[in-house]
Amino acid sequence: MTAARAALMFGCALLAACAALRIAPRGPLVSVRAGQLPPLQEDLDPGSLRNAIERTVPTYTRAADAAAARRLLEILDTVTDPEARRSAVARAFRVMRVRRSLLLTGYYEPELDGRLSPDETYRFPLYARPPDLVSVDPARLDPGCPCRPVVGRLVDGHLRPFPTRAEIEAGALAGRGLELGWAADPIDVFLLHVQGSGLLLLPDGTRLGMRYAGTNGRPYRSLGQTLVARGLLPSGRATLPDIRRVLQAMPPDEEQALLATNERYTFFRLAEGGAVGSLGVELTPGRSVATDPRLVPPGTVAYLATPSVHRFVVSQDAGAAVQGAHADLFLGSGPAAGERAGALREHGTLYLLLAR
Repeated sequence: MTAARAALMFGCALLAACAALRIAPRGPLVSVRAGQLPPLQEDLDPGSLRNAIERTVPTYTRAADAAAARRLLEILDTVTDPEARRSAVARAFRVMRVRRSLLLTGYYEPELDGRLSPDETYRFPLYARPPDLVSVDPARLDPGCPCRPVVGRLVDGHLRPFPTRAEIEAGALAGRGLELGWAADPIDVFLLHVQGSGLLLLPDGTRLGMRYAGTNGRPYRSLGQTLVARGLLPSGRATLPDIRRVLQAMPPDEEQALLATNERYTFFRLAEGGAVGSLGVELTPGRSVATDPRLVPPGTVAYLATPSVHRFVVSQDAGAAVQGAHADLFLGSGPAAGERAGALREHGTLYLLLAR
């Protein structure tokens, strides 16, 4: 055997050994045994969890999921001892936790003073979904495609990007009769876009529900991160009150330019009732969370454990800013909910309760 042939055979053997020893990549979820669960205490009234689950049950496509969710309510009603409760939950469900430390933030339903017709004060429009806005889900055409849905508009038979926030605010949709209402503060309108739904308060006391109807499909960029990157806010201080304070101190043209760094623009529809998440059900304050559907299946019941939150929640929403190990907790409507949502930013663990 020549030296070259021997070296080649040794190299092949070494590569084979390395392949055999290579550790498979770890998944994003970790199995949890009963003894590894927290006490599963509840820091919120039990009726709110029942409401959240009962609203979610009609969306389940498997009878086992509905039965499992109702079984959890039975356990919480009848088992009070922490150790026994952990054991009962572990027997009834496949419990998984998100491997990485979970970032918990909050969101809410803004309330904006508004008008149905514009004037010198109320001059910032809230637009309905344009009829030429097209959403394409590649997975419907090819189930094996991992691509996200694509949004744009058809131009000569081709899907083209929809106008950006800056282009829309410069008048790209003006004159098309899409205005649902008008607001006085561009920052309030921007926050309504980020939150996804809200209430327009009219002078006669009418409260118009502005519900999510889609976006222009442009990339989402966090305004807080932009302010930190530009040195306008210190790292870790990009809360909603801080962001509003910085923007309000700017000249209008600088404020508009900063808002335009987030190209994504949200469209609305008028609807009665409370805020509705991407799952299509009304959200329950303190119980509904927005999560990344690639990590947490929509409709999943989970237990959330952070320094200030210890409760069961239901994944009923999603959002462009919610990706990976991140949960956004819905906190209700109005200024008080907005203050709580703007200040909530902490880390913890999310335990998923999956039907066996």
